[in-house]
Amino acid sequence: MKKNLLVIVWLVLNHISVKADHHYLNRAHDALIAVVMEDIFTPPVASRVHVYPFVAAYEVLTHKYKHLKPLAGQISHLKTIPKPTDPLVNYSVAAQYAFIKVAQKLVYSEHLLGEFQEKENKLWLVSGVTPAQLKASEQYASQVATHIIEWLSADNYTYTRTLERYVLADSTGAWVPTAPEYMNALEPNWPLMRSMVSDKSNYVRAIPNIAYSEDKSSEYYNNAMKLYTNSLRKDSAHIKTAIYWDDNPNTAVVNGHLTYFIHKISPPGHWLCITSQQTYAKKLSEDQIAELFAMVSISLYEGFISCWAEKYISNAVRPETYINRLIDSKWLPLIETPPFPEYTSGHSVISAAAASMLTHYMPTPHRFTDSTQMYLSLPPRSFSSYLAAADEASVSRFYGGIHYMPALDNGNKQGKEVTAYILSRLHTR
Repeated sequence: MKKNLLVIVWLVLNHISVKADHHYLNRAHDALIAVVMEDIFTPPVASRVHVYPFVAAYEVLTHKYKHLKPLAGQISHLKTIPKPTDPLVNYSVAAQYAFIKVAQKLVYSEHLLGEFQEKENKLWLVSGVTPAQLKASEQYASQVATHIIEWLSADNYTYTRTLERYVLADSTGAWVPTAPEYMNALEPNWPLMRSMVSDKSNYVRAIPNIAYSEDKSSEYYNNAMKLYTNSLRKDSAHIKTAIYWDDNPNTAVVNGHLTYFIHKISPPGHWLCITSQQTYAKKLSEDQIAELFAMVSISLYEGFISCWAEKYISNAVRPETYINRLIDSKWLPLIETPPFPEYTSGHSVISAAAASMLTHYMPTPHRFTDSTQMYLSLPPRSFSSYLAAADEASVSRFYGGIHYMPALDNGNKQGKEVTAYILSRLHTR
């Protein structure tokens, strides 16, 4: 809890404002990031929590900016949102309200978002929005939120909550739980989630994983030895990179008989924070901000669906299990092994997907500095491009000891293909 409060303070101070401005979606994003951490959503679920509010806000702003093309009619099963009937509606206020109202439906700590909106209302009033406009905008946002919530309620999320727990496969090379918690497989039914751009979850298939083998002359064993050997070097640069991109939303720390947890920003949250920072750095306009947030969040959501479909098809054992079994029984990875199959790397897929979307929409040059992890006392890191950052996020999983290189290289390719597929089907202009 203390760590989460520090995050909230940092986020507020990082984007402090004395009145409402066109970065109101950035502030709403900051508030949602803090709530996602508070509620400890897993990375795939976090991607769902983020995407629907941004789609809601974007759709509202298509009424204000006629050059923006509604996603309704393009995204699967999303129908056109209601049109406002009250001339007092302020579309900016309504977009923020719609974001918050939809987000409240998706989280547990909805009261924190309500408190955030109350503070924002004061900023809107200081900025010249009248009480009547505020009321009309909220009423319209409620209509839009109801529309979006009805749509998202049919995305199969509720259904996946009713399914049985994952049953371990009886195969030597299949995934098994790992220390310290030995958790059951996370979100094995995520491939059943409704895609926004296709009628199937595996519309982008990764290159098939190499065949499992315990033969010391095999490629599989060789990949394990490369990872193991690299971990023994204890390269300080590699260690810092692994820790920077860890993004485990609920890391268990075991100290003797004491176990405690550190809550961190999730991988999708990290990339949305990068997106938010870039809207300031590039001085994007209100319509560009809404457009960018919507499309990046869609790429993250779709990236998880695609990756999880591959994970539970390949069902690959983790390096920790393989190395303990065949190479070094006492070896542990630098960062905690997450509870799901190894191939492909989720961080690689969603990072490449988000970076590709940022590359498509952001003006050049694409050099940037990421300060997302300052709340963990980790210094900012600079990159030559968004794709370079994605490459580093990907290889960090090798440095951290939780993925082999094929899962990273092929996951990176998979993520780029996911965004290419999205851009071939969704058009915002």
